[in-house]
Amino acid sequence: MVWRGTFWTHAIAAFTARVWHWNGDRQGKRPLIGRMTGHIALTVLLLFLAGLSRLPAGEARSAASEAEVFTLSQAAEATQAPAHPVLRRSHSGARRTVIVRQAQPHTSIPDRPRESIITYTVQPGDTVQSIAAHFGLQPTTILWSNPQLEKVPDLLRVGEVLTILPIDGVYHTVEEGDTLASLAEKYQVEPEAIADCPFNHIRDEEAPLRAGTKLIIPNGTKPYEPHYVTAYAGPIPEDAVGSGIFRWPTSGYISQGYWYGHRAIDIANAVGTAIVAADGGYVSFAGWTDIGYGYLIVIDHNNGYQTYYAHLSNIFVQEGEQVSAGQVIGAMGSTGNSTGPHLHFEIRYHGYPTNPFIYLP
Repeated sequence: MVWRGTFWTHAIAAFTARVWHWNGDRQGKRPLIGRMTGHIALTVLLLFLAGLSRLPAGEARSAASEAEVFTLSQAAEATQAPAHPVLRRSHSGARRTVIVRQAQPHTSIPDRPRESIITYTVQPGDTVQSIAAHFGLQPTTILWSNPQLEKVPDLLRVGEVLTILPIDGVYHTVEEGDTLASLAEKYQVEPEAIADCPFNHIRDEEAPLRAGTKLIIPNGTKPYEPHYVTAYAGPIPEDAVGSGIFRWPTSGYISQGYWYGHRAIDIANAVGTAIVAADGGYVSFAGWTDIGYGYLIVIDHNNGYQTYYAHLSNIFVQEGEQVSAGQVIGAMGSTGNSTGPHLHFEIRYHGYPTNPFIYLP
């Protein structure tokens, strides 16, 4: 049962008025009793109103009327209105609706630039691209701040600790004779860009650079250097010539694409997945490498093109053997420097790595 405070307020007020009226009519006969009764009634009214004022806002409304509170998401089911605010509907005489803003328990924290150099430990399945994307950097920045990756940019090792710069660029270790001008020329930036970089703490641009000091070269670049393996030098089958039309060497998903520091594509799948020759030719290399490729097959298509198949778990051909397009030559693996089973696939033209996506159907 709800105590209807409005009713009692009007009742006590009416009673007080009648007492004062009765006092006026009977002033000559009962002055003392009437005056005392009126004061008592007025005191009761004031105490009642003071008690209401001390009630919490929600209880005071409940004492005045029965309130119904519902969210707009419930109302939207019937009205199709967007669910943002909260409606509070009361039934005290005339119906009225009050709209208030719904509380937002979660605060969106904007991304802020990092203010220092940090490290990251390589996890299974990581690639240079995925690590760079995680930290909001270009993949080349990961390469150029970790010298062990520059010669083999695709070849990460699980557990390897990488240096992560706060901004894009090159992380350079100062050598004897280095100057701001020489570094700027080497990495194709302005000297002021190096001097003004807040992470370098260069106070005097004229002071010589101390050997061993590490500097960030903002937006600096380095030339790409392809890497080669020892090629087969034996007799070449006369008809081992490719068509120049390439097919996919295996099935799976692209775990890393072609970019400046990764002149290949990575196709991931289970260990043992069949690897086939992308075009006809002869095997110019088949075996283990010490440059991170693990077990590698190189097919020379005898028309200027070569294809590389790296990280294999097994090899089914030998050097000097002629192969045809689509022939199974090996099995997918995770040998060498690799964070998971995949095929590292390159198409080189006259020794220079090109984008395989240009040639693949």
